[in-house]
Amino acid sequence: MTAGAAVVQDYRQLGLSLRAHPLAFLRGALQELRVDCCSDVRALRDGARAETAGLVLVRQRPGSAKGVVFVTLEDETGTVNCVVWPDLLKRERTCILSASLLCVRGTVQKEGEVVHLIVREVEDFSGLLDRVPHCESEQTSDTGSADASREGQDPGKGRDRLRIRSRDFH
Repeated sequence: MTAGAAVVQDYRQLGLSLRAHPLAFLRGALQELRVDCCSDVRALRDGARAETAGLVLVRQRPGSAKGVVFVTLEDETGTVNCVVWPDLLKRERTCILSASLLCVRGTVQKEGEVVHLIVREVEDFSGLLDRVPHCESEQTSDTGSADASREGQDPGKGRDRLRIRSRDFH
């Protein structure tokens, strides 16, 4: 069993893994796509542009938020809290509400220790998760090119797909 397959098995049985984070196996492919890790985004200055990707942990759409959706993304370095305005949600609803691995581009908003990424573009990177079971070690994604995922092609076989369940609140 590859290291990636062991992590997938952990997620299937427990919903998490103590071995490694799934995105650690995809970091090389994400770097090829010029996607920053979450800790790098949190370290940016207020107003900086950023692009990051992470597993969708939580989607929240409180009634008091006037249609704003808050999405928490996680990678092997931590989390980023994202703010999705109603107009973007209207245009990209399917992607925002169904992606397991979401790539977001936007502007960093910092106020003291609180950091948000105000999202202006989204892309579903869930297809990249099909590579994890085939990875022998972290930092590598041995199957297919990074561009294949950006173009929506499925580089893996899919039957060993890593399934991530977000917690969605309305």
